[in-house]
Amino acid sequence: MIDEREIALATEHPRGTELRRLGPYREAMRDMQVYARLPETDRDAIVRWAETRRLVKERTGLDHDPLNLADPLLPVDRLRAHVIEGEKIAAGATAFDDPGGDLIVVARAIRGGSRG
Repeated sequence: MIDEREIALATEHPRGTELRRLGPYREAMRDMQVYARLPETDRDAIVRWAETRRLVKERTGLDHDPLNLADPLLPVDRLRAHVIEGEKIAAGATAFDDPGGDLIVVARAIRGGSRG
């Protein structure tokens, strides 16, 4: 569960928070195979940030701004797709239909019910 404090921080400081959350996982964010090889706890951190970004976008509309060339925010939909594909690879799943909604729940479903 993402708490209100996390959502407020991500809303107030989206770029800096994203850099701090995803910075240690730069290579995994470029390559789904690298993502899939991360320990589950590291993937959890990425999933949690992606879900936080989804909630921020849902509540405020804040997302990647293609007109701002200095904006390092990843587009929420691209971030979600990357996480889902990486989780599928990690789980050895060949197919998974994204039902939308809470990405933590989705990752748990891909992992076969393990902690998300």
